Order: sequence, then C-alpha cells, then structure tokens
Amino acid sequence: MASFRREILQQIERIDTGRIFTFRDLSFPNDKLANVAVLLSEQNKKGVLVRVEKGAYFRPRKSALGLGSLPVYQDEQFRYITQKLDGYITGAYIYNKMGLTEQVATTITVATPKPVRRFRFKNLDIECVKAYSMAHLNENNIPYLRVLDAVKDIKHIPGSTEQDIYERIKNQYFKGFSTTELIKVVSLTKDYPPRVRKIVADMLGEIGQQDLQREISGTILSTTRFNLNYKMA
Repeated sequence: MASFRREILQQIERIDTGRIFTFRDLSFPNDKLANVAVLLSEQNKKGVLVRVEKGAYFRPRKSALGLGSLPVYQDEQFRYITQKLDGYITGAYIYNKMGLTEQVATTITVATPKPVRRFRFKNLDIECVKAYSMAHLNENNIPYLRVLDAVKDIKHIPGSTEQDIYERIKNQYFKGFSTTELIKVVSLTKDYPPRVRKIVADMLGEIGQQDLQREISGTILSTTRFNLNYKMA
C-alpha cells in the first residue's frame, strides 16, 4: 500500500501547479479508485491540493512573497470547463477579444454538443449554447468557428449594429484569410443554419470570391427568405 501511495503522490507532483486534474489524469487499477479518492481528500485537507469540485483538484502555486497559495488562473479554469463540457469558449467574452464589441461579458459562453443549464464555477458564470460543428475537436478550427459564431449572433452582439458587425467581420477576418482558410471556412459554414450561410455568401461575394460564394449559396434553398439588416457595399 505504501508503494501505491508513493506512486500516486509522484504522479501528482509531475502535474504542473495550477493545472486542474481529475482521476482520469492519474494511472491506477480500477479497483483502487476508492483508495485514490481517500488520498486526494487527505492531500486537500493538508493543503497540498485544492479541491475545485468533486473529483477535481489542483496543486496551488505558492507566492514568492509569502502570500500563501495563489488561485487557479482563469485560462486554466477555461481549459478545465471546456474539456469537461467537450466544447469551446465563444459568445460575448470572445467577441470582445475579437474587437467586435467594447462591452465586457460577465458570463462565459461555452459552445458544446450537449448544452447544460447555466451554472457557476468558482467565480465564473457559465452558460452553454449549441455547437453546430464537431470540428472544434481540432483546436486549429476554433478561431474559424468563433468567426462563424459571431456571424450567427450578428443581431445580438452588444453595443454594435448588425451593419457594424457585418463590416468588421468582413474586413477584419474574411479579407485577411488566405484562399486555403476561406475554403476551410466555407466547409465549416455548411454545418451552420441557412442564415449564417447567406451572410457568409454575401461576404465572399464582396471580397471577390465568387466561386466560393456560389458553392455556399448552392446549399441554400432559393425560396428561403431572410430578415437581415445590413447593406452590401
């Protein structure tokens, strides 16, 4: 038992301080789960670990100024939440980072295939929305999905008009994408509702990408009507 205990403690020590981990991050026989749970609880009581929620802990960073344990950094909280929900951060918080709104979000939005009710995690208010594409499993696709999410939310991004958002996305993102990136965006757009495909098609047409515009326009029924409040140049 002593050697098993030592092995688990060594595994924990190899995890970076501040990184949230769960039982899945440790290697041990299935029949030892209860033993590991007791050990983690014990380390929490000693202050070696900090319990985030049931089954989730982190090793606190120690202040060099003698101020005790430092809190989990927000990016690590984000990593843990998105991993837990199998999603990615989107919504107003991200739109502010993208320069689409000056308003600072008080709620963190996670796009996930299986949305759950709004909840609070530590100091964060978390809400879930439907992820239209599973392409977020490849992290390289997330920046493009966030652009498409902004297109989807064009009517609801705070502090900006629909026309403003249309122009900003077109000028800041679509005009800056390479042909390869635009092809990727068109592929991802096909997972989104027709309204998003219509807006993307309009942007592609305005930046001279008629072939890609026709490709995405071909996925929209000709009889579909949209209530869009922006004017093309």
